[in-house]
Amino acid sequence: MSKHISNNLRIKRKYLLWLKDAKGLSEASIDKAAAAISVYEQFLEKKDFRAFHSERARAFKRFLSSRKNERTGADLSQSSINGILRELKSFYSWLADQAGYKSRVTHSDAAYLTPDRKSETARRGSLWKPHPSCEQVHYLLQSMPVDTVIQRRDRALIAFLFLTASREGAAISLRIGHVDLLNACVQFDGRTANTKFGKTFVTGFFPVGEPAEQIVCDWISELKSVHLYSASDPLFPKTKIGIGKTRRFEAMGITREPWANPSSAAQIFKQAFTDAGLPPFSPHRIRNTIAELAKDHCRTPEDYTAWSQNMGHDDPLTTIHSYGSVAQGRQVELFKKYRERGPLDDDDKNG
Repeated sequence: MSKHISNNLRIKRKYLLWLKDAKGLSEASIDKAAAAISVYEQFLEKKDFRAFHSERARAFKRFLSSRKNERTGADLSQSSINGILRELKSFYSWLADQAGYKSRVTHSDAAYLTPDRKSETARRGSLWKPHPSCEQVHYLLQSMPVDTVIQRRDRALIAFLFLTASREGAAISLRIGHVDLLNACVQFDGRTANTKFGKTFVTGFFPVGEPAEQIVCDWISELKSVHLYSASDPLFPKTKIGIGKTRRFEAMGITREPWANPSSAAQIFKQAFTDAGLPPFSPHRIRNTIAELAKDHCRTPEDYTAWSQNMGHDDPLTTIHSYGSVAQGRQVELFKKYRERGPLDDDDKNG
């Protein structure tokens, strides 16, 4: 191993440890940083990290623009490029303060890794995002097959996401004991559940209808009475794979282990919508569905605060900004109504 590669590995490891122990980042965030640095290492072709200047930063941007997505073969999306640049900029800003590097790396040169402002503004924007309607989700739950335990698990997963607006990563890390059916709520314990930023909060079932609640109740009942699961077993167990009658690997039920990562759950979610003849929405879009549902139930500031907290947010503005944008067509309809109606009188404002 060359000296340059050895030095690069050593300082990269130090940086990743710093992210973990000094910044307190999650493993997923650390993996994201490591992946971005690895892309830069491919560009460097065994050169030392110290060999950095503004022109090299600009050349790396051009390098990213010419790269292809390894999975799809398409050009890297602007959001992917910007994500890599943000992580690498953070790395070089940190390097600029490290012994043996601060004489070669400057903060002003690291600033050349700043993503394009126009695309960053678009990324941070709160434009309306396509998401399933409540009617579409109910139709999907009614149409999903339930002949096997895996099919029932998959349907229960979608119903649970609909009921709680939880992120799929958090949902698959839950244990049966986290769900309180008596009080229709879920305890998201940041110490054991994979919640964002390790937050702990309680989510009551959103008012999306009795069918979704019944599906989750029936699933938990099956886990306990048929499969003899206890409160400490996973709510959504991983698929058991074995050699079937055809001498090939195939699904053979469920295990007592949770999924290792949310990718399988996301694929199940998208495939279920596709099979039902609906757009392949991602699980995260359910949060937009639930945020939009607030307008049918919330009237007071307390209502909106409770709704936001139920989604795991500390501030109602987070919910509104991230998930509550109004579709452009609906926006035009509302302003037509405002023009025809005129200003509210005092009774309307107070009621």
